Amino acid sequence: MASRRLLNEKVQAEVEISSSRPIVATVRPGSVKAAGPAAGGKVTVTPVRIDASKARARFLSIERPQVQDIDIAGADIIVSAGRGIQKKENLPLIEEFAKALGGVVGASRPLTDMDWLPKTRQVGQSGKTVRPKLYVACGISGAMQHVAGMKDASLIIAINTDPSAPIFEVAHVGIVADVLKLLPATLKELKS
Repeated sequence: MASRRLLNEKVQAEVEISSSRPIVATVRPGSVKAAGPAAGGKVTVTPVRIDASKARARFLSIERPQVQDIDIAGADIIVSAGRGIQKKENLPLIEEFAKALGGVVGASRPLTDMDWLPKTRQVGQSGKTVRPKLYVACGISGAMQHVAGMKDASLIIAINTDPSAPIFEVAHVGIVADVLKLLPATLKELKS
């Protein structure tokens, strides 16, 4: 028996697994905690012969992306920006705050769609699933697609001007404030 989440994680389906046919299961990176080492595992080497003339596809090469960026999935502290930061020129404030906390910058999908940050920084269903110790959501409303990618963080702090923003439903600490006024004041305190 296996479980599968459907409809933006609103429904969980139980799927019966039959041993009479092969099964392929996938897990989104960062969606579950890593298990410890298995006790008493055994590796069996099985020789396989492949007739290359019958293969319909052949391996040519691996192409790696040219742009190297931070893997936010492994970060302990993520400060993510959303539309509430209003314009790209406000990103340095988010970057400075993340640096002061010893973290990295993430983003909601609208910011990566506008090319304010690379897609590698996107948190959510169509981005990365993260499980940091601290997740600070700056001006992020909390659409379910974004929440699906960060809801398992150990501590979630949300800053938003809208007191009814959905992000407050998953946040451990919610601050109703303008992130562009709160962060400079917080940085000033952190520096003193």
